Amino acid sequence: MSASRRVVFTGGLILMLVVSSSMGPASHVRAAAAIHAVGTLTTYFFPNALGGAIASRDVPQDGPYPLLNATARFAVSTYTGSLEGTTLTLQIIARDDAFLKRAFQTNPGTFWGTLNGQPGSFAFILHLQTDRSQLPAAPIDGKFVVVEGTGMGAFEGICGGGAFRTGAVGTDYDYTFRFGSDCKANNNQ
Repeated sequence: MSASRRVVFTGGLILMLVVSSSMGPASHVRAAAAIHAVGTLTTYFFPNALGGAIASRDVPQDGPYPLLNATARFAVSTYTGSLEGTTLTLQIIARDDAFLKRAFQTNPGTFWGTLNGQPGSFAFILHLQTDRSQLPAAPIDGKFVVVEGTGMGAFEGICGGGAFRTGAVGTDYDYTFRFGSDCKANNNQ
């Protein structure tokens, strides 16, 4: 074989190896420009000596919200549907039952499980609010946002998010995920 044919053959083999190595298990998830995920989730709170809260206190009476309650607690959620897996969140809650009659939460967390059967994990942030004037059947509306750059396994390069709503029956989620160059943080890839 001549030297030029060896170079072409070797170059072609290297190119095939690079392309095939980049198409790991995540290629099935990433094939679509956007993946719509729907289903339900169930949340459980960690019990402990403070009744589920790792810290809870009322803000002093001289503040702008004299009856504001601040709480932090851990929760675990089980996802079914397009997402199958588990989340662990730290729920940071501000609740005003006197003036606004609302509760606000920001919950950083981690999801591990599958999306359409492909395994991986990613970090996310939830933000939600509750209209406490409608207790005990107050609906909870929330936003779910993936933290870009945190995806591992099949979720490498993931971004997106969506909404969830807790009603009388349970909590439904409706998320849209994107991958790679479809994400702002990955536009240079």
